[in-house]
Amino acid sequence: MRRIDPLSFLVTARKWRPQTFAEVVGQEGATRTLQNALRAGRVAHAYIFAGPRGIGKTTTARLLAKAVNCVHGPTPEPCGECPPCREIPEGRSLDVLEIDGASNRGVGEIRNLRENIRFNPVSCRKRIYIIDEVHMLTIEAFNALLKTLEEPPEHALFIFATTELNRVPATILSRCQRFDFRRLSSAEIAAQLRRICDREGLTADDEALDLLARRADGAMRDGQSLLDQMATFAPEGITAGQVRAALGIVPEDLFFRVSELVFSGRPEEVFPIVEEIDARGHSPREFLRGLLEHFLNFVKARDPRVQSLVEAPPEVRARYAEQAGRFEVNDLLRLLALLQEAFTDIRRHPQPRLKLELTLLRVATLERTAQIEELLAQVRGENPPDRAEGPAPNPPRRDTAAAEMRPAAVPRPAPVPSPPAPPPSPVTAPAGGFPLDLEQIRAHWDQVADRIAEGRVSASCQIRLGRPERIEDGALVVSFGSDLHDVMLERLQKVAATGGFDQGLAGAFSAPVRLRFERHAEFSVNEADGGSLDDLDPLEQDIMRLLGGRRIA
Repeated sequence: MRRIDPLSFLVTARKWRPQTFAEVVGQEGATRTLQNALRAGRVAHAYIFAGPRGIGKTTTARLLAKAVNCVHGPTPEPCGECPPCREIPEGRSLDVLEIDGASNRGVGEIRNLRENIRFNPVSCRKRIYIIDEVHMLTIEAFNALLKTLEEPPEHALFIFATTELNRVPATILSRCQRFDFRRLSSAEIAAQLRRICDREGLTADDEALDLLARRADGAMRDGQSLLDQMATFAPEGITAGQVRAALGIVPEDLFFRVSELVFSGRPEEVFPIVEEIDARGHSPREFLRGLLEHFLNFVKARDPRVQSLVEAPPEVRARYAEQAGRFEVNDLLRLLALLQEAFTDIRRHPQPRLKLELTLLRVATLERTAQIEELLAQVRGENPPDRAEGPAPNPPRRDTAAAEMRPAAVPRPAPVPSPPAPPPSPVTAPAGGFPLDLEQIRAHWDQVADRIAEGRVSASCQIRLGRPERIEDGALVVSFGSDLHDVMLERLQKVAATGGFDQGLAGAFSAPVRLRFERHAEFSVNEADGGSLDDLDPLEQDIMRLLGGRRIA
């Protein structure tokens, strides 16, 4: 390993900071717009760059300051040779002030800025204020900045950078041109790390750089910092195994062992897996995070059109594609929901390992989603169709030792099937309607109720709850016990009184008849249990009549 003078060493993130707009990775939308504005002379007086950490917001702000103050500019391609182009990247320019919003957040600092902004630049074309983490300013500081930001001097330019745009007041946003910087993809970070390794003479496997890029989680600066760490850890060459060992990355095989638990149905296998996680020093929360990505990769791998979105080496991606068919999408979604809930809860759990064990036990015993074809086959008594996804999870297991100790069961003769009974013939109403005979009406009361209701299901069901009591004065009296609520009984009485059932009555009976409903509380209880309530307490009688109770002893 070539020895480097510690006084001259510069970390990769600073050494490889882009010096032109073309070197900025993954932010073409912002850089192209700024370059076009410089060409057309349409540079605004205030910009705000928003996005996650480590993706080039401050770098782009410095590039814009260079492009505006270059002696050959304003130009989209600063020369890099003139005094402003050299002083601004080194932080020596008196006309480009970088302010940390977290430590200069009060109204006093903004008041000093307002007083100093009136002075002309010392040596540059514009006096530029770059305020990083601008969302950390207080409300009073933002309010003090409003007037200056709306009408700044011609020689002033504000560039704000923030990772939490929602905390910036709308009055500030409306006075700035906003650029949203995006997270970088793992492929973009890995490609940049490969260029750095080639230029710096570092040896690194592609799989190792892919792991570093995925670990960076969309931040180029994080990926470059991890590369510095690995270059020190493995000066002879960076491999995927060394990256996993140094950064505590869980190997894919451990995740695939967990997914096998879904099919094996052996919850006892959870404890050796957790013990191995603990022995390797992996964080339970980081393991759940990787497990979430693992099962999400199965969802992607089910569709050939999106299999390329699985961020994994080619051989691991092929393994996902091979096993994805064993899962139903609904099962994967249930697993993801379970793991997401555990990932959120484990941060506050007093015993993270216990929480991980309980979560994996739930994963191992999760029952799969039944398909409609299988349910229909079970209803028909047929064999369920074969599933291409693999064996069903949680198969029934028996104790082998206990099974060997039990005597063999004597086979019983198969029962002789009895001839099927003929289906009951449906009861049909007479063509001219039922006669006005109380016994026949009671015997066919369901059919009579259907005819009276004329297809109204709700009315038919309510009438069926009644009992034909008697026929008097040309009216069929139907009594109801406590089965029917008073509101429903009153509704039936109103319909009968207004002639709502007349047409149904004409079709149900062979002779004209009217219909009358009444409450008969004794019917529901006394007829149901065949006993009398006279020997009960009056309060008990009222409760049984009101609730439709039955006497069982």
